[in-house]
Formats: sequence, C-alpha cells, structure tokens
Amino acid sequence: MKNLTLFILFFGLALPLSAQRFCYVDTDYILENLPQYNQAQQRLKTQTEQWNQEIQNRQEAVNKRQADFLNEKVLLTEEQIKKEQEEINKEIGEIKQLQEQRYGQDGDLIKLRKALVKPIQDQVFIAVKDVADKKNYGFVFDKGSDLIMIYTDPKFDISRDVLLQLNPNAVLDNKKSNSNNSGSGSKTGSKPTPSKTSKSNTKPAPAKKGTTPQRTTTGNKNNSLK
Repeated sequence: MKNLTLFILFFGLALPLSAQRFCYVDTDYILENLPQYNQAQQRLKTQTEQWNQEIQNRQEAVNKRQADFLNEKVLLTEEQIKKEQEEINKEIGEIKQLQEQRYGQDGDLIKLRKALVKPIQDQVFIAVKDVADKKNYGFVFDKGSDLIMIYTDPKFDISRDVLLQLNPNAVLDNKKSNSNNSGSGSKTGSKPTPSKTSKSNTKPAPAKKGTTPQRTTTGNKNNSLK
C-alpha cells in the first residue's frame, strides 16, 4: 500500500498547512472487510500452494533418481554414469529456474498479486478521495501503512465511511470509531490515542530438503496490498 499511502498523504499539499483539516484511515481494516480482497487473497494462497506442490513433486522425483543412481553406479559404464549425472544436473537446474520463475523479483507471484490487488487499491484510493472531498479534509493519513503514527484519535478515523462507500452491506465493528459521530476534522496539535499497525502477507510453504529456498516479496495486504 506504499503508493496508495503517498497519494493519500500528499492529497492536500496544495493548500497552506495551517488551513488544513486532517483525518486518517486504516486500510488494513478496510481491506479485511472487502469480499473482493479476501477472494483475491484466497486465490493467491491457492495458486501458491499449487506451485509449491509442483516444485516439491519435481524435487522428490529428482532426489529419488539421484539415490537410485548412486546405488547402481557401480554397475554402470563410465559413459552411462556421465550421461545420467548430466541429466540429473539438468533437472536440478530446471527446478531452480522454476522457483525463480514463480517467486523471483518479477515472478509469477508478484504479477498475480499485482493483477488481483491493484484494482482494489485503486477503488480504495477513489473512495478515500471522495470521502475526504465531502468532509473537506486536506490530509488523509494511512494508519495501516509503513508510516509511523505514534498517536491517533479515533474521532478522526474515516475508515468506516470509506468502507461503507466501497461495501454498503459491510458488517461494521462497533469498536471502530465512526467519524460521522465526531463532527469536524482536526488541525495539527490534537491529542490522540495510541494505535497499532497490522500487516499481512502471502508466503509460499517451504520446500523439502534439497530445494533452493523460494523467494517471495513482502506485502501488505496485498502483498499485498502490502
């Protein structure tokens, strides 16, 4: 959600700071209550499990072939030994390439996450902007981002407003502050309450002994988004 955070953070920079009203959103809370986001996360999980199983099956097959080769090596000619070893090495190399293809920096997992999560990020940003425009907020901070918010006052939390705009049928958490009940926004110097930031990430399951560690990228929801 880094890019989304930057958009939100600098939303009102065109006006003098002293004239700005500010609020914040918890994008983790919003995303967790969006069915389309949960569906995207489930699809990422399912696909990752399938890729892991594919790699694991190939690794187990090559491990067995290598073990059989070592047991029968004394019965083979020098030419047969060389040929079999080359084929085993080739298969090991292909498994490493497959791991890189799935979980590398520009791998299939990154591309799939971007394809599934980016449209949802765009929807959240548009909803935040709409709510901020309606309530005349100049700055909107993201509580669910890497931005460190030492204190937050729940009465300036517009997360529920944004969530309801995205999902009118959402079941709201009664503990979540609703800015509609708090009146106007805040200016610099308000006394807030401590906040926590949560992260989520989809990671592939570790491969069995003998495989090259799989690499994934860290995110937030969304992974994702984060």
